[in-house]
Amino acid sequence: MQAALGVSQLKKISLFIKKRNLNFELLKSKLKNRGLDDHFYLPQATPNSEPSWFGFLLTLKNSVPGERTRITQFLEERGVGTRLLFGGNLTKQPAFIGQNYRVSGSLENTDKIMNDSFWIGVWPGINEEMIEYMVAQIEASLS
Repeated sequence: MQAALGVSQLKKISLFIKKRNLNFELLKSKLKNRGLDDHFYLPQATPNSEPSWFGFLLTLKNSVPGERTRITQFLEERGVGTRLLFGGNLTKQPAFIGQNYRVSGSLENTDKIMNDSFWIGVWPGINEEMIEYMVAQIEASLS
């Protein structure tokens, strides 16, 4: 049954990708227009790539401990879904306790992402009014 549903959804994949990318670009432009790129690193595609965006990763530029949690709670309370980045600095995950592994460099960027990043959605069912609401709530979370 799940495979049949999956196959039927494949017929819509081009539309899904187009809408996700449209939502991504709209979200990015609205965040920039409000100056929120002063507070967050905004995602951008790797050169020569054409991603189908899973979501929109926001990373706080200059945060203090607990700020990401405060912001995501603020957004969740107002109906803006958030998710944390899946792994972050994998060397700090429980599976690595007591394991031998090699680290190259300081991993400061992975720590930054682990502590200061979160996702918001670009689901194809989101419309421009919803994106405007999301951006307004992100802006309000910084007040």
